[in-house]
Amino acid sequence: MLLVFYGKGKGKTTAAYGTAIRALGRGWRVVVASFMKSGDSGEIELLRKLELPVKVYVLGTREFVKPGDYEGEAASENMAKAYAFLRYELPKLMRNYKPKLVVFDELGLAVHLALVDEGTATRVLKRFTGDRELHAIVTGRYVPNTLKNMADLISEVREVKHYFRRGYINVVGLDR
Repeated sequence: MLLVFYGKGKGKTTAAYGTAIRALGRGWRVVVASFMKSGDSGEIELLRKLELPVKVYVLGTREFVKPGDYEGEAASENMAKAYAFLRYELPKLMRNYKPKLVVFDELGLAVHLALVDEGTATRVLKRFTGDRELHAIVTGRYVPNTLKNMADLISEVREVKHYFRRGYINVVGLDR
């Protein structure tokens, strides 16, 4: 099944990692690919410490990629990491590691910002649609309709009230 968690509210990544932990609890092999993030989140730190059947790939940089700034170093590095993972590493993982769940954290936003080619993302995700034995989760503030149309489940996370508006940004333990 292909699950999509998108929207402007907080909790998309948290929902994806929660599902990954549930799957790990059932003995599944899991792959987590974190697009556009630096990898210093509590979730990634925990998954790396535990001896569980999970492989974690950090495909982002510390510097945020500004929309339309595709010539900067951060954008180039994000694109290169994403392309290498989707084109070369993921197919090897699917053949050899055989995960039952793959989390594509922030892939929706990476496609929206054109850091990942939409056609490439569509081809990769097609493998997960309508399959009861192989599953994927895509998260992102924005997820293109092409990807949403493929999904077996879509959850929209919307902001009702957020402490960011009061100046609390990236609270350790809550946001990263």
